[in-house]
Amino acid sequence: MADIVDGKNEAPGRRPNFPREFKRQLVEQTFEPGASVSLVARRNDINTNLLFRWRRQYLQGVFGAPHPAHVQQQSEVDVAPFLPVSVVAETETSMSMREAVSENVCEIEFDRARLRIRGNVSPDMLRLLVRELSR
Repeated sequence: MADIVDGKNEAPGRRPNFPREFKRQLVEQTFEPGASVSLVARRNDINTNLLFRWRRQYLQGVFGAPHPAHVQQQSEVDVAPFLPVSVVAETETSMSMREAVSENVCEIEFDRARLRIRGNVSPDMLRLLVRELSR
């Protein structure tokens, strides 16, 4: 007979079988403002990749109709906006920018902010920063 431990049905030597409602609750937590999929997974002792799979299934309606705001929020993440680009003549400022490139620096100027990033930054983190600053 299977035992229920921490919201999952477990049988000795078998993978845990998580109830649909448990999966839905965890996925919905990941859509809360400021939520981190990896932190939600860690708090519930599950693999982050599994929770990402559940998020895809949730958006496909596998766990019942997804909340409309979650679908819209995910579609905004999936579509990267185009940013305006200006090509300007080389000046003294451009020289300092060339030096910055050799230091592995990326600088993006917005209407109300300037983002300067040094070192290696993941594409996902850069996408998040650009999206938030362009609002």
